[in-house]
Amino acid sequence: MTKILIADDHQLFNDGMKMMLSAEDNLQIVGQVFSGKDVLDAVHRLGPDLVLMDINMPHLNGLEAAEKLLKSYPAVRVIMLTMYSDRKFVDDCHRLGVPGYILKNSGVDEVLTAIETVLAGKRYYDPKLTKSTNPNQHADDSFQKQFQLTKREIEIIGLVGQSFTNDEIAEKLFLSVATVKTHRNNINLKLGINKPADLVKFALEHGLA
Repeated sequence: MTKILIADDHQLFNDGMKMMLSAEDNLQIVGQVFSGKDVLDAVHRLGPDLVLMDINMPHLNGLEAAEKLLKSYPAVRVIMLTMYSDRKFVDDCHRLGVPGYILKNSGVDEVLTAIETVLAGKRYYDPKLTKSTNPNQHADDSFQKQFQLTKREIEIIGLVGQSFTNDEIAEKLFLSVATVKTHRNNINLKLGINKPADLVKFALEHGLA
């Protein structure tokens, strides 16, 4: 049974999400909070496996709450459930390591897919996000074939484009620094790149960062 905490300041939406997810046999709604500042306390008390969280909340917004939550409880999965499709918010969530981001106009099937994907240790960003805002945009398309890049290499290019160091990338992706360096060498060979600045430029030009 997966335990879920819902954090959204709109009572009707919060209650509606609880009702919808409670209909699933494998999901249990262990709590509801209506402010970002109450999220950490609720996680401590209720021990959820996953938090569904809005971005726009009083006292402490969802991004700030997610950052604190992921640092204090790294095993807890977070899905941002929001009306915002702005690149800035998507980038912020990507940078913070938030594994899920779905829009509030999503149907129940998509919410359940996002929950299942994130609980499996993968990332799920709403397909309705435009190509310029979705960090998964090149994961399965012709871009991979064009440059002969693996999904891991694309992920590393994106992090390099966001100015992460090899040490930070290794920690974020649970890899050794040596493995990250090997990936970067392979990336440079495939793209014909010699300078780190050129890789950052490539990431930005192709919407990876």
